[in-house]
Amino acid sequence: MNSDTMKIGILGIGGIGGFVGAPLVKKYKDSTTKIIFICRGETKNVIQNKGLVFESKGTKETISPDLVSDNPTEIGILDVLILTSKSYSIKDVLSTYKDCIGPETIIITLQNVVNAKEIIQENLPQAANIMEGCIYVASNVKQPGHIQHVGGPGKIFVGGHENKQLIELLASGGLDITYAENINQILWTKYLFVAPVAGITSAYKITFGQLLKDQNLMYILGNMMMEIQSLASKNNITLTMQDIETSKDLLTKFPFESKSSLQLDFENNNQTEKRFLVDYVIENANKYGIETPFYNDVNEKIKTSCNVY
Repeated sequence: MNSDTMKIGILGIGGIGGFVGAPLVKKYKDSTTKIIFICRGETKNVIQNKGLVFESKGTKETISPDLVSDNPTEIGILDVLILTSKSYSIKDVLSTYKDCIGPETIIITLQNVVNAKEIIQENLPQAANIMEGCIYVASNVKQPGHIQHVGGPGKIFVGGHENKQLIELLASGGLDITYAENINQILWTKYLFVAPVAGITSAYKITFGQLLKDQNLMYILGNMMMEIQSLASKNNITLTMQDIETSKDLLTKFPFESKSSLQLDFENNNQTEKRFLVDYVIENANKYGIETPFYNDVNEKIKTSCNVY
């Protein structure tokens, strides 16, 4: 990290990238900390010409970062790269922007997975400074260049090699971010909520509120969480029944009409993270001899209702 200037790239200006990027741009505009939005296509064109529209808690504002680009040469070597793109695109984006990642570049992951570091190291072995993380928020793309924060506290946890200077800089920039030594425990605890909820809401095409009101589906959800609990134990992570109850209670913290990002991607005929949120559980549980009848049933329902195989 350069003591005089700081180049922070946010890769993927969707719901999460916009939520993270907006406060940083507001705080560090016209300073030695440069915020770069890395995006392409219509999103890039809209933000370059009109700025990013960000809605949260009844307010709407337009912000313009220091640079909006999909050109690695124009972006240059980054001090920090915050990966907010979907899990399925990590391999491709690392290949595209490998020249923006130097020996000192810190990569922060905010995907809904428990193996982001492994994915990065498989595709970019030279990446030495990886801070795995997660974020608790519901933030969606209303249209390219227009992000709406619909719920969730926006709390970010990151692990890896502790960097107090960076955490303080991001916190001063308006992010609710905390360093956690036990990041794997936190990643699995979030996965305990995200993966089953994504699966069941996609399979049955229901909102969070509708799920909460259906006792039968809540029973299925609880059993899906217990299947993840069994898988976590094989990875030396202990998830308790209280963790499961806390995860189910999280549904009450979101608006009734909230939908999982997996469900929204199915609805919009986009590429989805099913491989990371559904298939990953079934395949890895199978390796350990763990039975997953509830996940299997939801998977079959997704295949039928969403026409995927």
